[in-house]
Amino acid sequence: MSAVISDLIRNLTVIIFLNVLLEMMLPRGEFHRYIRLITGLIVILMVVGTIAALMGRIPRLEPAAAATPAAGGSGAVAADQIERAGAAYRRQVLQQCRAALEIMLREEISASGEWELVEAVLVLEEDCNSSSFGTPLEIKLLVKAAAAGNSKVAPVNIEPVVVGGEGSAEEDSSKTASRLPEMEQHLAGLLDLSPAQVTVTLCE
Repeated sequence: MSAVISDLIRNLTVIIFLNVLLEMMLPRGEFHRYIRLITGLIVILMVVGTIAALMGRIPRLEPAAAATPAAGGSGAVAADQIERAGAAYRRQVLQQCRAALEIMLREEISASGEWELVEAVLVLEEDCNSSSFGTPLEIKLLVKAAAAGNSKVAPVNIEPVVVGGEGSAEEDSSKTASRLPEMEQHLAGLLDLSPAQVTVTLCE
């Protein structure tokens, strides 16, 4: 408020100085009346504009005043609305982070023309108080061999590794999965994650 008033005082001083200067330079007569008229209009506009600017700032203080306990419970309603708006904003940010990360992973996997991304499960940090909010915690990808003729560069030979549990042959056939450890290490290094946080499974 003090800055607005000081600006008004400075501008008024300049306008009055110019008015006096013009009256001294121009001959007496009709010009003086017009100069005073224009100067008066400018002063009125400046004062009205300053008052409007000060009045425009008053409603901004009302939500804070309404949030006090003396408002008869309306503060709790306002706080609840703010919390819901914040939660919706955080969900939107996380959704955008997932979408951008999936696009980046899809482009990186298909860069050699050897593999295509089928499905991506992305677990992100959802704690808004954490400095790593929105960063990936765990990435699970399902890829398949790319169709012939889509290769843009010479393919890199990445041999799938069969990982399975111990047990009978039937259990082994149901639990085994082909993984691509070299791709896991590459993506982990790209995203500055540990290889244990990235799982790339080959789709049968």
